[in-house]
Amino acid sequence: MRTEFSHEIRIDVPVDEALPLFTPKGEEQWVPGWRPDYLAPPSGETCEEMVFRTGHGDGVTLWTCLKWRPDERHARYLRVTPGAHVGFVDVTCRPDGRSATAVRVSYSYVALSPAGQAHIDAMSPASFAATIGEWAELIDGARKRPDR
Repeated sequence: MRTEFSHEIRIDVPVDEALPLFTPKGEEQWVPGWRPDYLAPPSGETCEEMVFRTGHGDGVTLWTCLKWRPDERHARYLRVTPGAHVGFVDVTCRPDGRSATAVRVSYSYVALSPAGQAHIDAMSPASFAATIGEWAELIDGARKRPDR
């Protein structure tokens, strides 16, 4: 069974600068504790078929970029948490006025085990929206930091 969640946020970033914020390297700027281990390419450059991992121990997640289309303002990732679940992540950006961007983030999960299903079942559209909603605040805060 596939479980899907989607939510749209608005960020005060021009559309041409928005999608890179949702790459593994870009998220290092604003996601607390986000430090991917880049496997291919080791530079962490976003490209189709890049591979990286996050987490540790039983919480390791392997990621790959399935689609990287900056000209279309779209990225699609596959994430696998072995023994738990598989997830597809889509990020699509569109202009929202002259200097802002609407970002739609969609996750589609498939459980690989009862524990993975329990993890998915613990999510709700409201909790997903709250999590993604925090992203706009984190991005805004990171862009205002003096060390930026």
